[in-house]
Amino acid sequence: MTSPTTDSVPRRPAPSELARLTMAEGLRALASGRLTCEAWAQACLERIAARNSDVRAWVHVAGDAALARARALDKAGRTRPFDGVPLGIKDTIDTADMPTELGDPDIFPGRQPAVDAPVVARARALGYNLLGKNTVSRHAIMLPGPCRNPHDIRRTPAASSAGSGAAVADFMTPLSIGTQTAGSILRPASFCGAVGFKPTLDTIPYVGIRNYSRPLDVVGPLCRSVEDAQLFMRGFSGDPRYDRPAPDAMPRLGVWRPRDWPQAEPGAQAIFEENLAALARAGASLAPLSMPPSYEEIGDIQDIIMAYDLAREYDDLRRHHARHCDSELLSYLELGRSYSDADYAAALDAADGCRRQFYDLARDVDAIVMPATLGEAPDASSTGSSVFIRAWSLLHNPSLSLPVARGEHGLPIAIQLVGFVGEDAALLAWARKVESVLGNRAHDT
Repeated sequence: MTSPTTDSVPRRPAPSELARLTMAEGLRALASGRLTCEAWAQACLERIAARNSDVRAWVHVAGDAALARARALDKAGRTRPFDGVPLGIKDTIDTADMPTELGDPDIFPGRQPAVDAPVVARARALGYNLLGKNTVSRHAIMLPGPCRNPHDIRRTPAASSAGSGAAVADFMTPLSIGTQTAGSILRPASFCGAVGFKPTLDTIPYVGIRNYSRPLDVVGPLCRSVEDAQLFMRGFSGDPRYDRPAPDAMPRLGVWRPRDWPQAEPGAQAIFEENLAALARAGASLAPLSMPPSYEEIGDIQDIIMAYDLAREYDDLRRHHARHCDSELLSYLELGRSYSDADYAAALDAADGCRRQFYDLARDVDAIVMPATLGEAPDASSTGSSVFIRAWSLLHNPSLSLPVARGEHGLPIAIQLVGFVGEDAALLAWARKVESVLGNRAHDT
């Protein structure tokens, strides 16, 4: 694969062996008695203490409470499947014991929910040990926020699950729960060097979370292995199909190079082609997909729906807190207000049409493989493009980003795998197979 140039940034400090553990590795160590819940939590909290002043991936750390829970588990014994697993929560998701400022601390300072969001309640019931709340981009949308890319703090971690991606990639926690409306799980995972998984719409209830767009909003994990994504989805869905190992056979992969492919950085294009060649050598069947013209307009369709909905969800901010709103946000809300109900309905119809077409386009493949981003993370004045990711938020297909290489500046580059609506478990099984061929650079320092 493409090697970084000599002007790449200095390597970040290596994590401890315990902080480096994936969720699956940690669970196996706990089960065998080689690890205690307290030691795992302590390792993550020490990494946070050492790195968060630079990376700023956490807006609230509940270290004392997390250690107390870990000690209690070690004393009483683990009984639930995820007892003691450290976890971060995106700060747009309500937590009853920690503030949730929704990415707007000037507008919602110290906001304290009365109850947990259902996904948080489920996490507690499964035994996860909540370490704190992960930083969100400005106004929890596509505007740069305080978080930085752990590989180079001059670079963006993307938006809006920026802190979730940065915290996982920098070994501060093995797992964080994020959300995506356009590209806010897969893009931070891609830029920071983690595994991001966006499930099919409504697989995990989107309740008690800051709303953006009902037809688009999704909850999903950011982690450091496909196995961890499978474990997360098994726990939160209860579906035993997520227990599937990687298949023995190699997948049939449809290859899509969308309209904006020529805009990708040459290095990123080269890495993508190298990965396709590696998959072919391993026996994967690769079939270039010819998409209909409607698919080249997916980004525009998605943006109409998102802007229309966001203008209505954020209307109170515009009317009552305009002085605290960035001009970019206000302009985007005005764009959303300019779309009529008829424009919105037409966009929804167009999205439905593309969903129906998908099954004819991809009937002969197990998954689609395509680039995840245009290249490495840009500088921190931008959150980068989600042009290759947002299509699947619109169409509701499950999608996954896998960090497979480093670009010319030493920053992560990912590929994206896309499955069929409702067949999330099958996609993750195929992703395990692809991971076994291409590797996973999430553990590189």
